[in-house]
Amino acid sequence: MSLPSQFKSARRAGVPLIAITTPDPAATVATIANCDLSPILTWDVANGFKAVNEAGKLVLGNIDVEQGLDPISMLEQASRLPDDSILFVLNGGKIIEAIGLPWVQRVWNLRDSFKRNRRTLVLIGVSIKLPPELELDFVCFDEPLPGPDQLYEIAKQIDEAAVASCPDRPRSDEATLQRIVDAISGLSAFQAEQVVAMAVRKDGFDFTTLWELKRQLIEQTPGLSIWSGNERFSDICGLDNVKSYLLRKLNGKRRYGAIVFLDEIEKLLAGATEGTADSSGVSQGFLQALLVYMQDNAVSGLIFLGHPGAGKSMVAKAAGNEAGIPTIAFDLNAMKASLVGESESRIRSALKVVTAVSTGRPLFIATCNKIAVLPPELRRRFTAGTFFFDLPDANERDAIWRHYMAKYELPEQKRPNDNGWTGAEIKSCCEIAWELDVSLEEASRYIVPVSKADPDGIERLRKEAVGRYISASYPGPYQLPTESGFSRKVLA
Repeated sequence: MSLPSQFKSARRAGVPLIAITTPDPAATVATIANCDLSPILTWDVANGFKAVNEAGKLVLGNIDVEQGLDPISMLEQASRLPDDSILFVLNGGKIIEAIGLPWVQRVWNLRDSFKRNRRTLVLIGVSIKLPPELELDFVCFDEPLPGPDQLYEIAKQIDEAAVASCPDRPRSDEATLQRIVDAISGLSAFQAEQVVAMAVRKDGFDFTTLWELKRQLIEQTPGLSIWSGNERFSDICGLDNVKSYLLRKLNGKRRYGAIVFLDEIEKLLAGATEGTADSSGVSQGFLQALLVYMQDNAVSGLIFLGHPGAGKSMVAKAAGNEAGIPTIAFDLNAMKASLVGESESRIRSALKVVTAVSTGRPLFIATCNKIAVLPPELRRRFTAGTFFFDLPDANERDAIWRHYMAKYELPEQKRPNDNGWTGAEIKSCCEIAWELDVSLEEASRYIVPVSKADPDGIERLRKEAVGRYISASYPGPYQLPTESGFSRKVLA
């Protein structure tokens, strides 16, 4: 049910107190006003009372506008509004935070009188955290970001306006308009209008500008960023099983709209599990929000477990480029704020953006070095499989050397003893040799492989993975390697 329909139902039921969370309060007020002939007013701390429609203008004449600039005096004025009227208080959640109990009490005092006369007080804003004293008295609505149909209309209107102002400019076809919709998914209606208008050119639309502006706006959401690298699976040597599986999944029936990348998820959720819970409750709130979101939206997800430098993050980042969809880096630590309510509001806003950008079809990929610390209920949400990334075998290491020696234009030469090296360590060796203009053997003196630095950790993780997780390199469950390589190695 759309927000206007939900609002109408609440009004018919005589609901006196409503809270609306929306990415664009002004647009939401305008949308509701188009569907309701009752007297409608807005109030904010800068402008005081303003009329939204003609019926509201008649009511405004009976209000002491100057006295109504103060938030507490505003509620006194609101108590004298006529029957059936609606008052939207912009950023009402911030007023609760700033004033606290005196304002909360006055809002609560309006409940019964507004109920009798079918009046409605609406707190509206980008985020609203109601105090316990009001939680049971408000009906809360959460408006999602605009969907494909609304974004299509925005793109079409701007395109038609561009043609009207420049008759020689070609009208965009359906395929172009759909590309615009894909590019602006995840933005509010106002943001989408601005971005599309700024990308208008005499010969059509500048999609490079469109995507860059979108990236900048999405990254204003705390904890979200769009990965801008150009990695492809062809740049990753080895790990054939997980790459093959991802290609089939990304080109399958579900047609994912975005990759959501949670790097080192065990660190992102540190403090969320029993025995390690933080005192603020922020980590537990994040975990709960993720669990509910993945469950309610039937989100498909994969876990990449393995040693540091084994290629987990590289595969996750390259997946979006393979499918031609954005990869959204999801950083829970960057969403944390000093207040629990604010932190929870941030993750809800971030998930709302994820839904819009992916058009409701995100694919979650989480990497971790220690899976045992993840809560079982979270691991169960990642239903698409857990892949284990082991150290590369001799054949994979040879391919990795060849790839990075070509990339850094290094001549064919003797290589250092690379037994137990990761792909990341081979890359570092090639990069050092290029930068310092030295041989690979000399460059290797500046590298301590993880297999030497933490051999016990390598062995422990391998034993944990045997038979439990899927090998990232070959089909089937992971098995301990033999001296000659993987015991079930399938060569391409």
